[in-house]
Amino acid sequence: MELHIDVPWILQVAEAAGADDPAPDDYGVPVSAVARHKAELFEEAVYEGPYVKAAALVHTLGRCRWLERSNLAVAAATGVMYLEAAGIAVKPTRDDAIALKDLLLDPACTAAKVSAVLRSWPTVS
Repeated sequence: MELHIDVPWILQVAEAAGADDPAPDDYGVPVSAVARHKAELFEEAVYEGPYVKAAALVHTLGRCRWLERSNLAVAAATGVMYLEAAGIAVKPTRDDAIALKDLLLDPACTAAKVSAVLRSWPTVS
């Protein structure tokens, strides 16, 4: 299944998970996250599969500052919600969330590393 989300979807997640953040400081970040997760090169998907597409979203939203105080929470929630929309129900533990936060704060963080973390999260049967 090819699942693509849009900026209003990300803004809804931000509103729900954003700890009463005011309006985003930089709307370009969610716009670029949307473009990135559905990017193609020579008519081939750059990010193939739901975990990798979710990771591209999480990486962009978590590494680029666009909210006053809840970038990491919104990035994680976006990953969970994207996977859920793709038919993969995940239930990250507190330790899983901390591992993702620590990775996103690491300058060596990549979408591939985020994808590995997302794949390690327990799924709901």
